[in-house]
Amino acid sequence: MTENRVILRSTTSTDFLATLPTLMGRTVRESVVVVAFRGKRTMGTMRLDLPSLRSPEHDAAICSLALGALSRLDGCDGATFVVYTDDTFPVAYAGREALIQRLDEGFESAGFQVKDALCVAGDGYASWYEDDPPFDGHPPARIAQSPLAADAAAVRGGKRLPAHTADTALPPADPALARLLVDAVEDLLCDGVERDAFGRIHPGSFPDGVELVERILAYEPDVVPFPLMMQLAVLAFLPARRDEMMLQMAFGRGVGERARADSDRWHERQRATGQSMDDVIAAETAAGDLPGEIGGLMSGDSDRIPDVDRIRRATGILRRVVAHLPADLRPDLLCMLAWQHWALGAGTVAGHHLDAALQADPDHGMARVLTALIGSGKIPEWLFRLHSDPPPVPHATGRRRPTAAKRRRTRT
Repeated sequence: MTENRVILRSTTSTDFLATLPTLMGRTVRESVVVVAFRGKRTMGTMRLDLPSLRSPEHDAAICSLALGALSRLDGCDGATFVVYTDDTFPVAYAGREALIQRLDEGFESAGFQVKDALCVAGDGYASWYEDDPPFDGHPPARIAQSPLAADAAAVRGGKRLPAHTADTALPPADPALARLLVDAVEDLLCDGVERDAFGRIHPGSFPDGVELVERILAYEPDVVPFPLMMQLAVLAFLPARRDEMMLQMAFGRGVGERARADSDRWHERQRATGQSMDDVIAAETAAGDLPGEIGGLMSGDSDRIPDVDRIRRATGILRRVVAHLPADLRPDLLCMLAWQHWALGAGTVAGHHLDAALQADPDHGMARVLTALIGSGKIPEWLFRLHSDPPPVPHATGRRRPTAAKRRRTRT
């Protein structure tokens, strides 16, 4: 069966900006967006935080990360840069000129065609390639009035796009459910007991993590039964089970079963060394000794593409469970949640959840390992395969700009 795709064709910078949020699936602020092209077709987007402090070092870091990422996309031969900021247009256009110059020169030196470079400020927008842009930029209303804005809205079914920071917020908690969940988690973890529907106490036992993940992913996040929420929260406290479930949520049951076999080996090393499980994994990560397939999946050193639908459902479930727990019971689940977001390329969201985990427990081993991994700018290998194919909403552009450096105009 062939998939019907809607191709949004832009011929102007305004049209391109009208479709870009739909292409990203998000609205963005204070960001640099790098759009990858294969010929005239977009391949995907990369969003980077826009540094609040402007410096050559920050500009170089952004250029290095973006260029490294696009260089690994099969068939990628062009790029467009878009700066989104709440600054006024004159401040943004002049202030981010050095960043665009650095990106422009870096990409063209590497053989990419730089198609455009756009500044979208709080009160105006323009291309850095325009010969004589208005001092205050073009009115932002022009973007919304572009015919392609309506076409893009139709592609997404008229749904409002979330902000790129939307996933950093947790859903509202039900206070009664939160009290029940905390009591149930502490009953099983501390006393080894469970309560039935009538409040009677019975001996409890830890569930099988592999079975639990498959059962829990069968539900939409807002209807996961209470016993499964409790079991997920309890198993997350066991580092080996936590990591198995984290990978299984993304890659399926088979990976969970293989991760279980590896965790048995880690337990042997833990008993032999007296270290905590997180310390064992951190030591193997630092030494490059994590086992082949499973270690590669955990660190993003694999081109095996995860199941995006499983991850999205898992993040919804994890967010709901985390929201119903106090801060001191959240770090392990926050690590699982952060890793799922990172697996889909949302490093900023992942970093937010890891910050919350470390705020609750500054010595949390897994949170520190993931913070070091994600903070280094590491991008999972599978994302390059994922974006080497056309995106769900392909975009074509008829523009072909001359060499960017020759078109650059500095504001005076």
